[in-house]
Amino acid sequence: MSEEHKNLTFYEKLSEKIESKSLKFILFTTLAVLIGGLVEIPPFFLMGSVQKIESVKPYNALELAGRDAYQQEGCFYCHTQVIRPFKWETDRWDRNREYGPEPFSKAGEFVYEHPFLWGSKRTGPDLSHEASLNNNASWHRAHLMNPRETTPGSVMPAYPWLFESKLDAAEVKSHMRALQTVGVPYTQTDMDAADELVKGKTQGDALIAYILKLGRDTMVVK
Repeated sequence: MSEEHKNLTFYEKLSEKIESKSLKFILFTTLAVLIGGLVEIPPFFLMGSVQKIESVKPYNALELAGRDAYQQEGCFYCHTQVIRPFKWETDRWDRNREYGPEPFSKAGEFVYEHPFLWGSKRTGPDLSHEASLNNNASWHRAHLMNPRETTPGSVMPAYPWLFESKLDAAEVKSHMRALQTVGVPYTQTDMDAADELVKGKTQGDALIAYILKLGRDTMVVK
């Protein structure tokens, strides 16, 4: 046995021993993956379906177009939409106490979300309860046009061009029909209302409508 081999730690020797026997290594690796899968996957099937919240409704045509703009501009990279079940967090994002005894995010709030836009970073504030925290459409318009005007020192980019880009009703209705196929319960009435809702509106108008929808359906105090 070489001097170099003697100096190896127990784990290094064990690793060397396993890796030198390729067949055993493959078997052990496969076994580890299978065990991990058995631990993580079956619980999802045992949980059952997500309990819906009756007050949560699908986005209307204008709000859906705003959600598309939100995705288009990558807003979810800097804004989360998930309030965790910690008192310091619920106190911060439910200052007006409008979301009942459990003001954190629940699975039922996201049943019509395709895809989820939870985000994982808070360069900007969480927007889950924006309908409660700031429902001033004029403020949001000014903020999107020039964030520094409403929030000095903000690092958020300006989005003035969104208020120059007109919405296409046919495109919005096509998206609504696509969402129907994955279970979003849009009706013919919703489709018929789309033309009037988006008529003359811009992506900026739609984005504001989307932002003001966030948290609105789960507010307890109206």
